[in-house]
Amino acid sequence: MPRSRSVIASLALALGAFHGGCIAYNDSCQPLVDDPDAVVGYLGHDVLLDKVFTRHDNNALGQLVADALMHAEDDSQTPAQLGIVNGGSLRQEGICVTRTSLRRGPLTDGVLHELILFENLVVTVDLTEQELVNLMEHSVGALYRAGESIASPSGAFLHVSEGTSLSVDCSRPRGSRVVSMRVGARQVELNPALNAVSGLRYRVAMNAYLLDGGDGYGTVLGNAGKDPDRNPVQARMLGGTEANITSAYMKTKHPTPVQALQEEQRIVFQNCELPARPAGR
Repeated sequence: MPRSRSVIASLALALGAFHGGCIAYNDSCQPLVDDPDAVVGYLGHDVLLDKVFTRHDNNALGQLVADALMHAEDDSQTPAQLGIVNGGSLRQEGICVTRTSLRRGPLTDGVLHELILFENLVVTVDLTEQELVNLMEHSVGALYRAGESIASPSGAFLHVSEGTSLSVDCSRPRGSRVVSMRVGARQVELNPALNAVSGLRYRVAMNAYLLDGGDGYGTVLGNAGKDPDRNPVQARMLGGTEANITSAYMKTKHPTPVQALQEEQRIVFQNCELPARPAGR
């Protein structure tokens, strides 16, 4: 997984110095951006960050990143139709602070970069319709069925961008849990036999970690990131990293309390165990 040297150095110092709190050692808690207190946007409600919420349910932060990735190449000749981000990329443990939630209101650039801690590059690539189905089946394959305890949610769970909807039934066997899926105006075909002859492709933006096979996606994506026929393109703006792209997108789309980020029900869960949310949330 790509990382910047500065992030790795900061993490190493922080982990080496941490014991019940952050003990200063060579300024190990230094921020990841030049102006960490700069407000990049507003949250319309508290955002829960525990793994059960980022890896087993719809989540506003995951949706924000997916939206940002989808729009990263809007000015190119081949913009993305869909953006995805794995829940494992969203971290509640920052350089020196662990957060269980974000409070409604302003979100700073420093906090956002700690939540999207890894300096993953963003790549847009063409996938076949069946590959897209397989991608989503892998995403939801480890979801717990209703009545089970969510003991160790998988970081492979994917959040999807605006305009995409997915319905999942956890009572069905792995590999056949996706009941329906729509990307924009297009209903995704779930029949492998029809997909084998359709020739349809979807332009999907994701981090290089997934495209390189992270979280088990190598069996789905193969060498798509290196296949010229799939037209893989690395995002050009702001160094092409998830955190920078998301920060810029939030400044544009959620700059005021009136335009605050809201969680959407993009994935509908049937017969799946969902994490218990605090009362009133």
